[in-house]
Amino acid sequence: MKIIGISSGLSYTGYTANLVRVALQTAANQGALVEEIYLPDYEVKICKGCCSCLAKGKCGINDNLERLRQKLYQADGLVVGAQTFGRQPDPAMQNFLNRIGFYNQYAGSLSDKYILTIATTETFGAQNAAKKLTGLTSGYFRSGFVSGVLGFDVNWEQIEQYPEYLGRIENYAIKLVNDIKRKRHFQLKGICERFYNRFYRVPQVKKLVEAHKNGKMESVYRELSAKGWLGEQAKDAAGPNINVTAAVH
Repeated sequence: MKIIGISSGLSYTGYTANLVRVALQTAANQGALVEEIYLPDYEVKICKGCCSCLAKGKCGINDNLERLRQKLYQADGLVVGAQTFGRQPDPAMQNFLNRIGFYNQYAGSLSDKYILTIATTETFGAQNAAKKLTGLTSGYFRSGFVSGVLGFDVNWEQIEQYPEYLGRIENYAIKLVNDIKRKRHFQLKGICERFYNRFYRVPQVKKLVEAHKNGKMESVYRELSAKGWLGEQAKDAAGPNINVTAAVH
């Protein structure tokens, strides 16, 4: 089992990065292989809207995104942490979500991942930002499995002043590991969104992909076809769309 932690706070030694490290260390203590990614160490440029990823399965921008994408593909679980800017993830994380999420939204390339999200703030809105982070594994056909959504108000003190936060991180990191081991799929969660996807979004996306399968959506078509998600009777084609199993304020 491999779990990757991704953080994007302004400081490598800041609240967000340290909380992600607590989760990773806890997962490692449970036997998981872990790896840390600090987004500011990588070059991830702004999306140009060229849509070449949909046609080729690879972004046409020359930066580190494809390197990061391959790392995520190899993981079983993700711990994603960001600072909160106006109730949204910080700019570095938001850009990463936009870049990597565009292809995944159609192809569901990260739909088999389990995810724990963490957001911190010195004001308010951390819980909302943490929910936004679950979009990393969201897709029209299927979405990843959310083991926890954690938003923390840290004010201007050191994180050591908030031992209850550390305890929650540890508990949810253990839950993430156990969810992966047990292959929990949380079929009753997000049921309204799942039905909306199945009967409204998915048929529209299928038509769009079929219409451009030899052009601007060729790679999406190949991946969806390989998974059997384009067939009329594809099993659970819409899948769970936001499988949130826990939310903590």
